[in-house]
Amino acid sequence: MAGSQNFEGMMYELQHLRNRQITMEGLNREYCTMFENSFDAMSIADCDGRLILVNPAFERIMGVKKSDALGRRIQDLINEGISDASAALKVFETGKEETVMLNTIKGRQVLSTGIPSYDHSGRIFRVYCNLRDLTELNQFKQKWEQSQKTASKYLFESLPSKKGKSFKFIAHSKQIKRILETVYRIAAVDSTVLILGESGVGKDIIAQIIHEASPRNSIGPFIKINCAAIPADLLESELFGYEGGAFTGANKDGKAGYFEIAHKGTLFLDEIGELPIKLQVKLLAVIQDQKICKIGGVKGKDVDVRIVAATNRDLEEMVRQGDFREDLYYRLNVVPIIIPPLRERKEDISFLIGHFAELYNKKYNLVVKFSKETIELLYKYNWPGNVRELANLVERLVVTSQESLIKPEHLPKKYLVQDQKPAVRGSNFKSLCEAVGEYELQFVKSTLELCKSREEAADKLGISLSSLTRRVRRLKQVESRGQI
Repeated sequence: MAGSQNFEGMMYELQHLRNRQITMEGLNREYCTMFENSFDAMSIADCDGRLILVNPAFERIMGVKKSDALGRRIQDLINEGISDASAALKVFETGKEETVMLNTIKGRQVLSTGIPSYDHSGRIFRVYCNLRDLTELNQFKQKWEQSQKTASKYLFESLPSKKGKSFKFIAHSKQIKRILETVYRIAAVDSTVLILGESGVGKDIIAQIIHEASPRNSIGPFIKINCAAIPADLLESELFGYEGGAFTGANKDGKAGYFEIAHKGTLFLDEIGELPIKLQVKLLAVIQDQKICKIGGVKGKDVDVRIVAATNRDLEEMVRQGDFREDLYYRLNVVPIIIPPLRERKEDISFLIGHFAELYNKKYNLVVKFSKETIELLYKYNWPGNVRELANLVERLVVTSQESLIKPEHLPKKYLVQDQKPAVRGSNFKSLCEAVGEYELQFVKSTLELCKSREEAADKLGISLSSLTRRVRRLKQVESRGQI
């Protein structure tokens, strides 16, 4: 009886072992199939750093035949130039999981991760490595980035516009894409447009795009006049023209004004906030009646002109202070377009850098690129001068660099600032007055760098030349102490 039970027990254990064997064989087939068909390369190294197992993908990625790799020391393969690094060897050095980037004899970039396995004594028994080829991924990434850059540069190019001209406006951020969508919608109509935004954001380019995409592009010119650049006593004659002998020194045959020259086209009034009050009245009448009257003339002349105005000033505040006519403001502000400063759309920065680098490389027949670290630093900068400041910086670096790659050390000192937010804690605490004073001097410095003369800078800042001179003197004192 007992012998029968022992026999049955042995048969049960034998069947259990057979079932376990079948299960293990099935798992082994699955693991082997996965190992052999993995797209990533896989390898196993023994405790001496010799390769004892590799899969077919190893040959493709590492550029060495399986028969030439098995049984070889990994260090020997590195010495022969098959690879320049090894995750397995790094694991043997540190005794823990390691990931390294290596380059193969075939020029591939490979990300390799090695994981150790230990024996009972705690020594490394095996190192299992997974090797992923990043070459194709990097190529796909570069192609994608290039396609994004191209799409950004030529966004809306397929929308109605006249061929033969092309005003490129880098549009990668959602804000700028929405603005360009609006621009192309309103281009087909003659509504007056008011473009608002800080100096250097690209208001003039938006104005040109409006004209280029409009029906007026084929029948009339685009005329730009900077209301701040022409002396007030000459601005009226420049805008509306004059009859012969209208005033002392006038041309005997008279002169056509910008409104007359822009007939059937678009007149872009930049810095409209600088227009004197008396001319605001006359401009309002022209917009309402579509007629001009030259200085010294008695008869009006019909003009068909679309008005696009722009300013970096707060016109609503100027209206409240009585410096800008309310009725003119509402006449101009039919379709407002507000362009955000560069610091509020930083996703455009890398694309702008690429665009301007390409532009100036082509212009000066150079091949200069920006490193990733440099672009990351410029991404952190606040750009008080906006796109104009960025364009000027890129041109300066491209033409002055003695190397083909712009690195962080090539940047001017002010662009190396990591965190431009004022400190308000600890021993560096500053009063509001001190912080405002420092910001004022920094803003003055940036404006001077963007302008061709102190007169132009004073005009942009809205202060007198003597006031600017005092601030420049104070700025030099602060810079000599290394505080800016």
